[in-house]
Amino acid sequence: MGHFSSLQLASSFLVASLLFFLIIAFYAMGHFFVKRKIKGNPDYINIELGSINGALLALLGLILAFTFSMASSRFDTRRQLVIEEANAIGTAILRTDVYPDSVRTALRTSMKVYVEERIAFYQAGMNMKETVRHYLKADSIGKKIWKITADYAKKDNITTRTSELIPALNDMIDITTTRRAAGESTIPDSIMYFLFALCVCSSFLLGYDNKRKIDWVILLGFSVMLSSTVFTIIDLDRPRSGLINMDGPNEKIIELREMFE
Repeated sequence: MGHFSSLQLASSFLVASLLFFLIIAFYAMGHFFVKRKIKGNPDYINIELGSINGALLALLGLILAFTFSMASSRFDTRRQLVIEEANAIGTAILRTDVYPDSVRTALRTSMKVYVEERIAFYQAGMNMKETVRHYLKADSIGKKIWKITADYAKKDNITTRTSELIPALNDMIDITTTRRAAGESTIPDSIMYFLFALCVCSSFLLGYDNKRKIDWVILLGFSVMLSSTVFTIIDLDRPRSGLINMDGPNEKIIELREMFE
């Protein structure tokens, strides 16, 4: 399985908090530099950076919208895949009912363990070692289920059973790879670092353009809103941790336990 970078593993709250303080610090730094400039050259107070700041803030808004759209799209895809997997497993379980009791019992016993491994795969969270272990265990059980079905198909004269179950098993097994790839597909670090750089540079130039006293209420409000937006983007982009997660959709797989009662 793929590996997450240090940025993707870092706490989204920690990253947003750090950005919050950096925005304030760079704004104050820009204000400090412009005050020193005016002290050395009083005429500099008449120079305005409104057009530059406007263009930079427009670029910042564009990048925020772009990254938010990327994160939201990936979140929706992951959520849909979890539901599709639950449906695929449920369909495969139901279709084992057309088999003789001996084969049906073997299939359902293996599928019960398979469901538990798929539940554990998500519940392992950001513990990559446990995530890989449960993924490989489920993959191994999936191959065992396939072998039981294939072996029975070779000696069964009623092809309807096989033609019903095999496509369902294909969907059940294949979607695990699709879901894994979707989980590992996050916003590239280069885009996130560019967003962070744009946030602090914009703050610096806004501070540099402010030749009066700092209005701390406005600065704090700006910092909170900007860092909160970045926090939401990061949280959306992480399917295994944070406030925005896949607990709801994953309940659909947990509910599959009821099919074995």
